[in-house]
Order: sequence, then C-alpha cells, then structure tokens
Amino acid sequence: MKSATTLLLLSCCLSGALVQTEITTQSDLSTQLQALSATVEELRSMESRLTASERKVQDQEESVKDLKAELDETKKQLLHYNEQAKEMQKRLADQPKVAFSVALNGNVGPSNVETTLVFPKILTNVGNAYNVYTGFFTAPVSGVYFFRFNVMDGRYNNHMGAALYKNNERVLLNYSWNHWDDHEHMANGLVLQLNQGDVAYMRLPAWYRLTEFGGNNFNIFSGFLLFAM
Repeated sequence: MKSATTLLLLSCCLSGALVQTEITTQSDLSTQLQALSATVEELRSMESRLTASERKVQDQEESVKDLKAELDETKKQLLHYNEQAKEMQKRLADQPKVAFSVALNGNVGPSNVETTLVFPKILTNVGNAYNVYTGFFTAPVSGVYFFRFNVMDGRYNNHMGAALYKNNERVLLNYSWNHWDDHEHMANGLVLQLNQGDVAYMRLPAWYRLTEFGGNNFNIFSGFLLFAM
C-alpha cells in the first residue's frame, strides 16, 4: 500500500514537471517565432529600401546620360559657332577698309544753279575712295554703304540745305528756312547699295548757301562700307 502511494505521488510529480516543461518550451518557441517574424519584417524593409536606392541610382545614371548627351550637343554647337566666327573674321580681314569724313574750308554759295559740293578738308579717307577735287565718293567694291552729312548756314531769312546723289539720281534733299538771325543746322543719313564704280556726292541747290568759319567743321560729309556683296 505504501509503495502504491509512493508511485502515485511520483507519477504526479513527473506529470507536473512534463507539463511545466511543455509550457516553457511553447513559450520559448513563441518568443523565437516573434523574433524571427521581426527579423523577416526588417529584412523586407531593408529589401524595399535597397530597391528604392537602386531605382534612384538608375535614375541618376539616366540623368548623367542625358547631361552627357546635352554636353556633347553643346560642344558641337560651340565648335560650329567657333568655325562661323573664324569664317567671319576671315571675311572681315579680306574685306576692303573704306571710310571717309570731309569738311568745307569756308562759305559756299549762293549760285543761280545747283552745284556739286566739294569738301576739300580731309578728316579721314581710308581707302582713298573720296576725291577732294571732284567731291565724288567712288565705290571701290560692290556693297552696302552708309552716308551721313550735316550742314549749317547763318543767314537770316534764307534757305539752306543740301542734296545727296547716287550717280545721276537725287536720293535725298533736306532744306530749311532760317527764321532767326542765328545758325541753322541740319543733318541726315541713309544706307545705299552701290555697285563697284558707282558714285555718291552732295549738291547745293540754287540760291542756297552754307556757312563755315573758324575751323569748326560745321559742314561734314561722311561715309563707310558696311559690308561687301
């Protein structure tokens, strides 16, 4: 009887120990599973961040490729502009240098007929295209030229002015009536296309007069070549 009781107690103790061991084991497994799950989630997060980083790197690589293509295109354009600039410099170097400014030495007019104005005072005559004896500018090359003049008269109640001619054609006439006992000034300019050998010159209308004194160069005729054609 005593032995049976002892065996029963021993059996109960072993049963309790086994139950406790099983509970402890289940608790450890649950903890391990939670830790493993957390690790898996962290790995997924890291994988997601890595994928995003890879996409950023790919986008940056594409941007670098685009920038390189733009840089290559810019280099080509700069090379083209540089070649154009060299060509323009060569043309300018080869183009004749033509420019003049001439002035009157004293009063001119009045006369009962229109007369050619001869400006004998040379201020500039690059290319020697202006003739101080005839008053004619002769185009040394075909091209586009700019001409300008200014004139002055000091007579009260009189007309003053001048006309610009191309060959035998009057292309411009400016005149004014001096209402005051003072100096009356006038200026104008224009662009003309001339063939080689064409002439440009100034003429004074009949009964007009221009006043010049003191070396002040009130009356000036100027021109220069803009570009050859």
